[in-house]
Amino acid sequence: MYSQMKIFIKNIVFLLLIITSLFITSCTKLSKSYCEEILDFSYTNNDSLIEYNISEAKKCSEKYHKRLEFLQKISQIYYYDAINDYTSEESSTVSHQRSARKLYHALENMNSYFNKAEELKSYDYQFRGDIYERLGDIYKDINSLKPAAELYDKALSDYEASNDNEKILNTLIKIGKLYQYNHLPEIAMIYFEMAEERENIPNNIYRKIIDNKIVTLYEANDYKQADSIFKNHFNIKIQDYDFHSAIGTKYFYERNYTQALPHLKYCFENGNQQERLAFSEKLAETYFNLNDHENEMLYIQHQAKNNSIEIRKTPLKLDLEKLFDASHIIINNENSDKGKNNPSVIIAIILTISIFTLIIIISLFVKSSKDYKEKIRSAEETISGNNDIIQSKDKIINDISKKLVSLEPNETYEEAYNRFCESIIYVKIKSYFEGVNILIKNVQNYSKFALNNKDIHLLVKTFNSCFPKAIPSIKKDFEVITTSDIKFIILNFMNMNNVEIAVLLGLTYGAANKRNNKIKNIFNIKENLNAFLTDYVKSNF
Repeated sequence: MYSQMKIFIKNIVFLLLIITSLFITSCTKLSKSYCEEILDFSYTNNDSLIEYNISEAKKCSEKYHKRLEFLQKISQIYYYDAINDYTSEESSTVSHQRSARKLYHALENMNSYFNKAEELKSYDYQFRGDIYERLGDIYKDINSLKPAAELYDKALSDYEASNDNEKILNTLIKIGKLYQYNHLPEIAMIYFEMAEERENIPNNIYRKIIDNKIVTLYEANDYKQADSIFKNHFNIKIQDYDFHSAIGTKYFYERNYTQALPHLKYCFENGNQQERLAFSEKLAETYFNLNDHENEMLYIQHQAKNNSIEIRKTPLKLDLEKLFDASHIIINNENSDKGKNNPSVIIAIILTISIFTLIIIISLFVKSSKDYKEKIRSAEETISGNNDIIQSKDKIINDISKKLVSLEPNETYEEAYNRFCESIIYVKIKSYFEGVNILIKNVQNYSKFALNNKDIHLLVKTFNSCFPKAIPSIKKDFEVITTSDIKFIILNFMNMNNVEIAVLLGLTYGAANKRNNKIKNIFNIKENLNAFLTDYVKSNF
């Protein structure tokens, strides 16, 4: 009876294994040529994304895991598919949600590539910057200032790493406009001036910077400087959107409403949602002063409708902001729905449950047999024969435990500060300026001292190791602080002056000085920034 039962169970197991093998072979067979075809993917207007199934691309990545190019290609497929959705003629709610999810998928795969690749190229930084920028555009469209500003700032960091001057300039203008339309002209002006201070600016971009500076200065009630820039730089031959914005704003604040009207209407009719809302305010006031109350009411109604949409937490805004807050958890509803309706998935689940159940029955049956007991005894003898190895490992673990216990758990601020000052990166940076006196006008001559990405990463890591609560507290208390600001803050904490910081970060002295003033404005202080940071880090230790 025992031998017959054993033969029967063996036959059942053998049959199930054959069925499972055939199923797996039929479902997961991937030809190398198909994977190579995915690697050859390059998006053009004539390509069809349908030919490149993303789930199959992921399987290729898993099968040929040593080839990181698959992570790049999957990211590209998600990115260009998201751009198709974003520029489609469907409703903005659907396209924004779908585009954001695909862009987060693209970002997830690109970040995985960054973590695994031994060497990164400028194109890698440029492409990841494009993903951050497109995400920033989506959050700008729903008027979500904090996510848009943070995503644009990350894009700016990647563009700086790729040394793409034109994209850096355009991103600085975008960030400036974002703060301008959210009625924060002082912050907007910082980014326009940072753009203006860069070298080799193309004429068309330089015009955009100047035009937007004019508008921002009028918004900040600095009419004198705005008029001065307008007279010195404005070229009335180029009548694009920025031209009408600048000249319309100038006439508006001069109360020359008749002259301002056609330019303001042009900006309203040709602008995006944020721009239409901003210029509707000016148009309503313009028509009021021209005693045209019928048109005034039209633009007041436009403001009332769109302001209520912007202020209210709409389902779209809630969904996208939630996605931003938990961007590492990407839920792909489309793939999960397909999995529910896929018969092969159901078959696989049934087979798995069947095999699992059978294994339990066999385990219980074999457990009662003499052979199984014999195996246990043999295993016990083998284990007892390896006691020396186990004891050796235990000794190593005990030694490590003793060393860990011997470490001082309650480090004081002074001890942490001394550890920071004695770190490799701190000593390295300080050594640059030993016996060196750098004048403001000679900052650019010391570009050899500029920190590379590895040095900056090591500096931030070392600072966090010594003062783990400092940066999280700053980001929590001052939400508008950016990644670039954090670099500046750490160097200032090291008691570096603005000239030295400009050299280390590859900035002009003017840009470093403005960054210092910007951070002081965020902290709402007038005293020395270094003294404030020292007290702040110490209080949050």
